[in-house]
Amino acid sequence: MDNFGLDTLASKAIYKDFIAGKIINAYDYIEGEWLPSPKFRDLVDNLDQYRTLYSLIGFEINSVNGEAFFVSRSDRTEELNEVAANIQVLLMMIGRGLCTQGTNPAILFDPRGGVSVKDIDAIGNIEEIARIVKACGLQQPLTKPVNGTLVERGIFHKTTQDRYILSSAGRIFFNELFDSNDISTVA
Repeated sequence: MDNFGLDTLASKAIYKDFIAGKIINAYDYIEGEWLPSPKFRDLVDNLDQYRTLYSLIGFEINSVNGEAFFVSRSDRTEELNEVAANIQVLLMMIGRGLCTQGTNPAILFDPRGGVSVKDIDAIGNIEEIARIVKACGLQQPLTKPVNGTLVERGIFHKTTQDRYILSSAGRIFFNELFDSNDISTVA
């Protein structure tokens, strides 16, 4: 079978990520290094073909400022809105929690920095944030929803030192959420 001119291995890997609700970022954080993502490259190189194929099965491929891609379906907007809301709440809580702790949120942009598991869980124990976590039906310790939502979906990367940093898409979402003037330049 011709596979519509697409690389079979790449298209299978892309499909697996998209169906699992993951974002495909321009760069992957692998063993302490930012490396160009082969899945992202294949998507960019064949975007029109992928968009056509995914539209046939009811998906739309969306770009995040040209730095990442994800899929959506019009018949699953309620479910996807809940995931998006959880991502937004988690990023907001982590950003506010870092500030409350006296830590510059720019640490999330630094691959040599990042936020530790201990710090994430401490943020989850801040009274105001603990109330929000409970109200949103998220689990404690806070690292559970961070791993299950932010890491699993490609918003955060977890470093080899068990620290969390923002992915390409995560950086964009974080900056938009806090309406910052590119907080990453502080790092």
